Amino acid sequence: MKTIVVMLSLLFTGSALPDQPGSDLDKISDAIHLFVKGADQRDLKKIESVLHPQFRAVVNRLFGSADVTVMNRALYLDLLKQEKIGGDDRTIKIKSIDLEGNNAVVKATFLGKETRFDTYIQLVKDTEGKWWLVSDMPSITKR
Repeated sequence: MKTIVVMLSLLFTGSALPDQPGSDLDKISDAIHLFVKGADQRDLKKIESVLHPQFRAVVNRLFGSADVTVMNRALYLDLLKQEKIGGDDRTIKIKSIDLEGNNAVVKATFLGKETRFDTYIQLVKDTEGKWWLVSDMPSITKR
């Protein structure tokens, strides 16, 4: 009887499942917020804390262009440092999080003063449970 009570207690407190989907969803949401607010504030430490070393941003046909631009992590951080990107105060709306094991895809909208980002962000979870952004594929339009 004592074993059943302990098992039920663990089940109801969540202690038996440290990586429940709810906690992963919170961690993913936190990573997205750090990413956006870090870019808005041009805070390289915030950005670096969530960008995987293999991060890529893929921007397709920006403002009517015919080009696809692919930026690696170093270029992305350099553009932030040079203040060529970022520096807005965007609101964040996470529309969906599709979680499958250690991988996730987030569909979100970030609204700034002059631009709207409708984006797909891919994340991976490392062996310590931390979520890292590996790609951002925004559709950026002027408001």
